[in-house]
Amino acid sequence: MKLIPSLLYSALLSFATVCAYAQGQQDDGPHARYQGSGIEARWLCDGKLVEKTYTTATKVTIDPVCAFPNSIVLQDANTTYTISAQYQAKKIAALSDIHGQYGSLKTLLQAHGIIGQDLNWSFGDGHLVVAGDILDRGTQVTEALWLLYRLEAQAQAAGGRLHVLLGNHETMVMANDLRYVNQKYVKVAREFGVSYPDLFGADTVLGRWLRNKPVIVQINDSLFMHAGLHPDYLKLKLSIPEVNQQFANSLGLAKSEIKKQDTLNFLYGSLGPIWYRGYFKAPQLPALELEQLLQTLKVKRLVVGHTTMSGILSHYQGKIISIDSDIKSGKSGEILLIENERWQRGSLQGEKLAIPESTTTTTLDN
Repeated sequence: MKLIPSLLYSALLSFATVCAYAQGQQDDGPHARYQGSGIEARWLCDGKLVEKTYTTATKVTIDPVCAFPNSIVLQDANTTYTISAQYQAKKIAALSDIHGQYGSLKTLLQAHGIIGQDLNWSFGDGHLVVAGDILDRGTQVTEALWLLYRLEAQAQAAGGRLHVLLGNHETMVMANDLRYVNQKYVKVAREFGVSYPDLFGADTVLGRWLRNKPVIVQINDSLFMHAGLHPDYLKLKLSIPEVNQQFANSLGLAKSEIKKQDTLNFLYGSLGPIWYRGYFKAPQLPALELEQLLQTLKVKRLVVGHTTMSGILSHYQGKIISIDSDIKSGKSGEILLIENERWQRGSLQGEKLAIPESTTTTTLDN
């Protein structure tokens, strides 16, 4: 790919995003729901409702009508995903906080050889981590979800893995906390005659898929998660798979119900893995406490999103790598690339750059 100066590229990307929105980003779909032994799929195209029904829920291929451009082969309705405590991989890529910016997601993955121009997996036996917050804010949440849904099966077939992790925005939507939902999706849900959380209910394809996702995954000697962990996590005496199971069992519970259970109250709270910001914002976690946490967890570092920075940065001399690179703005964004123990950040233009050590706690986050 021919490299374009960053400022010019950002301007072009922003302009392209505006044009794409004007030309059809109000379209949405498919939204697929299990109906008895079959599937009902619905789209909103040019303001009109389109519906297709399938008499079986197995080996179904949903062809594009509008919005998401590729055919989707549905996974078995009863598929569950074994959440391993640890994976090994020779090459890894990771990004977070997509927030409906499908265009930026696609550009980053294509620029670094993770998917091809046909949107299919081309990363071989590599592992891709998406560290939460696909939902909310942007206008192409559905497209981003279906792209990842397709890539998950393709990655596994190629000997690789796609790890989609839950962030605070996925759990918020399932709990009917809709503070950050783009107005486009309020309108889509209204046209479908359902609430927005119903689009991700347990009886939907995407809802069931998300409910099988972990919050934390270990690859090699690194833990990946949406936000981070305060050392008080250790008092819970829960393994990583047990943390993932706690979330899986509680998705969709109201906040009042979560607060009644001490373990869930911590996991969903400001010190837990989907909300913690203490590596970056005052009062910052002391370096010694972080080192003790890592030693207890038997890992060298944590890779986290959630707190937006100007790019991918190293903190605490490499013990924390932050990967929320402001993709949500639709104007910038980076992807973490790890191969043969070499850690780099990849730009939207296809550059591979060194990861700088952060010298400030100032962030772009809200």
